[in-house]
Amino acid sequence: MKGSEPGSIDGATLYGVSVGPGSPDLLTIRALRILESVPTIAYPKSVSDGGSQARDIVSEYIAARTVVPRIVELVFPMTKDETILEQARNENARLLSESLALGDVAFISIGDILFYSTFGNLLTGLKKVLPSLKVSVVPGVTSFNGAAARIVEPLVQGSESFAVIPATYEASHLEKMIDLHETVVFMKINRVIPSLLKMLDERGLLPKCLYLEHVETSRELVIRDVRSLLGREIPYMSLLILRKNGWGDHGKAS
Repeated sequence: MKGSEPGSIDGATLYGVSVGPGSPDLLTIRALRILESVPTIAYPKSVSDGGSQARDIVSEYIAARTVVPRIVELVFPMTKDETILEQARNENARLLSESLALGDVAFISIGDILFYSTFGNLLTGLKKVLPSLKVSVVPGVTSFNGAAARIVEPLVQGSESFAVIPATYEASHLEKMIDLHETVVFMKINRVIPSLLKMLDERGLLPKCLYLEHVETSRELVIRDVRSLLGREIPYMSLLILRKNGWGDHGKAS
């Protein structure tokens, strides 16, 4: 479905499809219907190992299709170098523009596609070359939603407030979030776990924390004694949840 004029793709839609934190059965019915019908499925590929958790989650659904979809791999460099990021945006926009000229495209991403996802970066590049592009988004289960379900604990209740923040922020900002909110989810903790635990320990908050990694996968791990994380290798797919009002005794933990 080629566009009749520059910057348009007649009739084609880019679907941003959330595939959840890890388990294939957490996809929504809407997500599954789209993945069963679109001619092209695109996914973010890891620069380090060439893998894709999003692809792995939906692989069984793709394999079950009668008509094999076109598969497009997109690379999103893990860097703050704006030159490299701009080059990647332009290349990804080119690849998706070619696919959209053939019909609808589903771009898949783990968790919720509008929450700390590569999808926003992708749209930035695409909108420059296809300003009239039709976009539709399918929401999904985030890692912290999945985590709360696995430990059978509410994240917030009543008038409690809640924040999600990368643990890579400056200590002063993290401390402010801790002061302001009853529950704080710390993301991207793998490189800063010693300093994060030290900060929480100084405030007497370690007993109020839970650690989870690889939520809703075969490698899932839940740890209540977060002091045991010191000296341990922490994967990227991990999070630490602080609930200042305390946790119950439900769910599972090691």
